Amino acid sequence: MALKSPAFRRKFPLLVTGGLLVLQPLATSYVVAAEQFDCQVSASGGWDCKPKTSVSNLPPRPVHDGAALSSGTEAQATEVGADGEPKPMLVTEAKGRGLKTRSEDYSHLDWVPREKLTAAQLAETGPYCAGAYVEPIRPGMDDTTPKDESPTYINAKVSKYQQEQQIATLAGDVVMRQGSMQVEADEANLYQTENRGELKGNVKIRDNGSLVVGDEAQIQLDTGEAQVDNAEYVMHKSRIRGNALYAKRGENAIIRLKDGTYTTCEPGSNAWQLKGNNITLNPATGFGTATNVTLRVKDFPVFYTPYIYFPIDDRRQSGFLPPSFSTSSDTGFMLVTPYYFNLAPNYDATLYPRYMTKRGLLMEGEFRYLTKSSEGQFGGAYLNDKNDDRKDQTDYKEQRWMINWQHKGGLDERLMTEVDYTDISDPFYFQDLESDQIGVESRDVVNQQGAVTYRGQGYTARLNAHAYEMATLSRITPYDKLPQITLDGMLPYHPGGFDFSYQTEAVRFDRDLRDDFVFDEDGNPDLSAGAPGRRLDENVFGLARANGTRLNVAPAISLPMEASYGFIKPKLKYVYTHYDLDLDGEGKADLAAASDATRDLRGDFSSSQDRSVPVFSVDSGLYFDRSTQWFGKNYRQTLEPRLFYLYVPYKDQKDIPVFDTSESYFNYSSLFRDNRFGGSDRIGDENKLSLGVTNRWIEENGFERQRISVGQAFYFKDRKVQMPGIDWRTRQDAQSDVSPYALQYQFAFNRDWRLNADYNWDPDTRSPRSGSAMFHYQPEDEPNKIVNLGYRYRNDLVRYDSLTGTWQVGGGDYGTPGSPNYVKDYYKIQQHDFSVIWPIVPQWSVIARWQHDYNRNRTLEAMGGFEYDNCCWKLRLINRYWIDYDDFSQALPQNEKGDHGIFLQIVLKGLGGVVGNKVESFLDEGIQGYRTREDQAY
Repeated sequence: MALKSPAFRRKFPLLVTGGLLVLQPLATSYVVAAEQFDCQVSASGGWDCKPKTSVSNLPPRPVHDGAALSSGTEAQATEVGADGEPKPMLVTEAKGRGLKTRSEDYSHLDWVPREKLTAAQLAETGPYCAGAYVEPIRPGMDDTTPKDESPTYINAKVSKYQQEQQIATLAGDVVMRQGSMQVEADEANLYQTENRGELKGNVKIRDNGSLVVGDEAQIQLDTGEAQVDNAEYVMHKSRIRGNALYAKRGENAIIRLKDGTYTTCEPGSNAWQLKGNNITLNPATGFGTATNVTLRVKDFPVFYTPYIYFPIDDRRQSGFLPPSFSTSSDTGFMLVTPYYFNLAPNYDATLYPRYMTKRGLLMEGEFRYLTKSSEGQFGGAYLNDKNDDRKDQTDYKEQRWMINWQHKGGLDERLMTEVDYTDISDPFYFQDLESDQIGVESRDVVNQQGAVTYRGQGYTARLNAHAYEMATLSRITPYDKLPQITLDGMLPYHPGGFDFSYQTEAVRFDRDLRDDFVFDEDGNPDLSAGAPGRRLDENVFGLARANGTRLNVAPAISLPMEASYGFIKPKLKYVYTHYDLDLDGEGKADLAAASDATRDLRGDFSSSQDRSVPVFSVDSGLYFDRSTQWFGKNYRQTLEPRLFYLYVPYKDQKDIPVFDTSESYFNYSSLFRDNRFGGSDRIGDENKLSLGVTNRWIEENGFERQRISVGQAFYFKDRKVQMPGIDWRTRQDAQSDVSPYALQYQFAFNRDWRLNADYNWDPDTRSPRSGSAMFHYQPEDEPNKIVNLGYRYRNDLVRYDSLTGTWQVGGGDYGTPGSPNYVKDYYKIQQHDFSVIWPIVPQWSVIARWQHDYNRNRTLEAMGGFEYDNCCWKLRLINRYWIDYDDFSQALPQNEKGDHGIFLQIVLKGLGGVVGNKVESFLDEGIQGYRTREDQAY
């Protein structure tokens, strides 16, 4: 309702200061109608009233109940209001909905229909909400003065004061304001001696973004404590509403409800609500509690708890988080009841008790911290596993546990620290169990890493210790870096425009290859790695079993020459590498028994190795641009040719083991690299000239509409340096005079549509080597619409075969023809991936994904379902099939198994996800743009 300015304005206000009524002493009570007089307090403290209009022009006096009338002279109280309309029904008859008898459009709850909201209000309103609670602007709403220090302003149309009883009676649009709190009613009795008020008819109490509406109320004027009968309440910002037989507002603004309800649904909706005997809402902490609570969906009870602790805004507070439950073949029925500890503003903890019918109780928890210079978390989990399916399998542990520590921080502005440490009881932990801890991922290996980095003026020094813990049986043990020291930088002076840079590294590579006997899940010797019971680690041959220390130094000098139309940058780099190696007895025995041809390809052992290789390159490019138009829009079109020459002499490196090096994939960017290998154990010999050209279309505002790059390299000698065991004389692309044609393409239809593609075509074989294309659509103003369509092909991998202990070129088979685990073209990639989230009608969206492997003619993942989303709750039902991995043996193909599940997720907005939290994880991993959609959703 529109409020008139209080205190000493035209009409008839009363002013109460410090919670006490200051009224003129009178021997008898009197009644004054505001339409008759304009009154102000005189200098003597009495009333100075002047006639305003003729009595004959006054409207009929309104009829009021109870104490608002003169004794014995007015009509008695009735069950109808002054306008003859029936009084509102009890809130219990509304079953949690808003009372239409108070206002047909729920305006008594500050509800504004969507079509009447401003643009700014619409931006804060959910897409499927029919309106919003909008708190009206009023005087004092932002007042922070304590109640006991605030004056009380009172406004009414009609007033009566009984001097002897010290009772003031007000009627007609009564408004009382004290600090930030405002009270409205049809009538009020104010008891001066008790500092108490009685309110009747259309009572509204507003304070700190909350509204309580009722039929009658008792209020303590000096503290703001109040009790409202037949009450409805609203918390505007959090979109929370509910009702109660009566609501008590405490001095600290805490609201307590008797036989009340709580929901974030719209006033006419009962999609879900909490109904409890006693509900407490604390705006100061942002949380609420309730006892003997029933969760009701569409008026039907679906869940009961004797106590619940829930958020009423986005602030943190200790208490139980929404539970979740699910089922799977690994765990059976699983119930998770997280408890959150809000220990301090800068650190907290969460406990995840996880009960699994097949395995028992997994206790998991994490502790997070944030300081001015660091952030991180500690976590751990423990389970006494009662499932004995793996009891006969090698490396299995009945007592299963995990610990982790993740940390990033700075001791000062230059010195940075980093920790990523995870340890698990057995390699099957992530295959059998789930984790809710932030940052913990299921991988083949988990990191155990700590690093210290110092950033100086023009240089960076780093001390790193990096070990790995195996989380699978079907992979060879990797090398640890214990420790690794690097120093990279550039000299601060540039004589004649020259740049002097350097890269240095000292690192120790170490690993313990295992040779114990391996049993599969059934307790039988594992046959997948060769001989029965043999480990994959035993397939590592000869020099590959070496450990060692590597020192690498790479100083460089360059002369960058740049202009607005182009650039040229000649560069000379000298790479010196020293190795101190040691080899175990089995490795020495392998080499002793190997033929000369084998040692020629795989190398021979020498405890000390030195390698010196110069690298010379010249990188150059030109820049042309012009103004043009395309479909009536102005563009800046560029043409950017690039020429790159690289010369690296051949250096025999077959006697150097491979610690951390692999051959890079070929693409457009690789045309301009100075080493075709990633890592320092191999420096590829090159004598090549790479040509490339890039064309861009750029809008006037800087938005890049289109970019296409095409290039090819011309080789002047064969590439002899290869990974161990690969013969350059039998590798066709090592002898080719030209590289594949490399293409990269990007096109943005607008800021919502984009296409990324790359394609590499080999002119020697007249076939593609690799390629991919991905189309993505997600409007900025409608992120709930997502379409992804992609395809990728790759058949040029250079990889390590764990079954044979050799490096292989091309897609490659798994195993050898005739062996039990043989799979042809196992490593060849030929897949499509399609995913979509699309609203089909308001509030209903379809969700689907199909990822298919053409190489093996199988579906990798397929899911389909729907999502229903309205203003206060969300439901997802998804049917999903996927390829899962479980280490039944050491053979990768044998560990692949198809799995199927039907997943239900229910999210009650304001309470969180009740069931199906796992749905979030596979949607986030499988559908590009899903996280953006959820982060921007209401």
